[in-house]
Amino acid sequence: MSKKVIFVGPSGAGKTTLRKIFFEGENSSKLLEYALEPTFGEESLILRLPKLSEDVGIFDLAGQENERWLETEERSIFNNTKVILVIIDVTASLDFILDFIKKVLEVRSSATPDSFIYVLLHKIDLVGQKKIRDIKAGIKGAYSEVKSIKFLFTSLKKQYITQTFSYFIDIMKKCLDDVIPEDGLMFNVIDESIKIVSIIDTEVSISKKEIQEKLNRPEKLIDYLLESLVNKDHVEITYVKSQEILSLTEKGKDYFKDILKPLSTGYLKESEKGTTILEPPYEEKIPSFIGAFIADKDGRTLLSIELFENALEKFIGSIPNNEDTIPIDLDLIPMFISALEKFSLELNIKDLSGFSLKGSNLKMNIFGYEDFTVTFFMNPDINIDPVQNKIYNYFKNIFEEYEKDFENALTSGQIDGLFPVIDQGRKWLEELNQSYEEMIINLEIFDTEHAKILYSKMDELYKRVNIKFSMTLEKIKKLKVNLMKAIIENDVEELKKIAESTKNLSANYTI
Repeated sequence: MSKKVIFVGPSGAGKTTLRKIFFEGENSSKLLEYALEPTFGEESLILRLPKLSEDVGIFDLAGQENERWLETEERSIFNNTKVILVIIDVTASLDFILDFIKKVLEVRSSATPDSFIYVLLHKIDLVGQKKIRDIKAGIKGAYSEVKSIKFLFTSLKKQYITQTFSYFIDIMKKCLDDVIPEDGLMFNVIDESIKIVSIIDTEVSISKKEIQEKLNRPEKLIDYLLESLVNKDHVEITYVKSQEILSLTEKGKDYFKDILKPLSTGYLKESEKGTTILEPPYEEKIPSFIGAFIADKDGRTLLSIELFENALEKFIGSIPNNEDTIPIDLDLIPMFISALEKFSLELNIKDLSGFSLKGSNLKMNIFGYEDFTVTFFMNPDINIDPVQNKIYNYFKNIFEEYEKDFENALTSGQIDGLFPVIDQGRKWLEELNQSYEEMIINLEIFDTEHAKILYSKMDELYKRVNIKFSMTLEKIKKLKVNLMKAIIENDVEELKKIAESTKNLSANYTI
């Protein structure tokens, strides 16, 4: 067995139900309706995935025997585990939740220090927002410094099931992820820069050697990033006893904390300290394609094209129900992209076209042209590959059709001649969304969002088939009862009817 996933948690928290739904394809509605028998000892299964040479072992540990798993020599079952899934009923007391997590952390430290922990605060449909806020505050207070742990709020109720499904996709990706080659790190400029700044901000001042040790990145990459940060007056270096000590300038604090941090994939997915608490799912539908900024190469926005008025502000400007998130200043995004393009040249990256960022509520793709940069925004689950050339060519044609108006905008700042582009672009975005949906319907393409929908449809199909078969079984039961009656009463005509019904049923369900 190459990979190992362990489910652990208090009795009745929902471990086995989650395992059966997401690893064995059981129907969520049925499992919610009928309580499962408790697990005794441990149940295990091997998950074999196509095109992957590694198997995944799934271990479900009985909640009634947690003392055995967490406090005796049998904790050795955690040895060499890749992912530990801790399932806790969110209705439990905060002290109980924190204490259970503490026990799991102790086991990880002794048995499998390289494993990643997901804590699923499960059944959030049973509690209010205040309870969730209290748990979040308690977790932050107790475990903000703990690395390689993520806290998720989950439920199997209809309004939460697709998001919970997404979480399990991420969990499996974490289980199967490979080591990224060092060369590949050179292209992750934004996150790597923000990681450096986040560490400096937390430590106030820190040596370059300590930065390299904390990030475990090549020295050449650290030097490249620090040189650029210093040149832009975001980081300053002082020398103490021959050591380079790094600290943020006031400009660096403002620029990175207010602009770059909310755009960072690292910030939206996993915090620098390794501890992440994800909000309960926000269910509003995000359009496939939302809009775009057109800017010059200095990051000056010339105009924006939106699916509807204020669409970018609605879906990108802030993340709902998150008190801690800093709102994004949309006008600064093109400036950020321009700075990134110039920064990329220092790392010998010739062109950022096709570069993308993905967060919990947006996906951003950059299209580069000779004099302009288009920053295109879409639903984070969208598969842009089938329409990428279509989008690129649309803006290329726009720049050619309105060449003089764009030249005038660059030289004089007057954009009156470009106003038709806004209305034209809105209609084009509507058509792009419609054509994308048609491609989905015709199965020409597929994306993550529609995979979630398909999963829900499978659940509905399972339910309908189950109902149909249940009705058929009831018919057979009734026929058996009637058969006994007909035999007792010596009713030949009734026997003939029962025989005919049995024949028809047999034809419909031939194996």
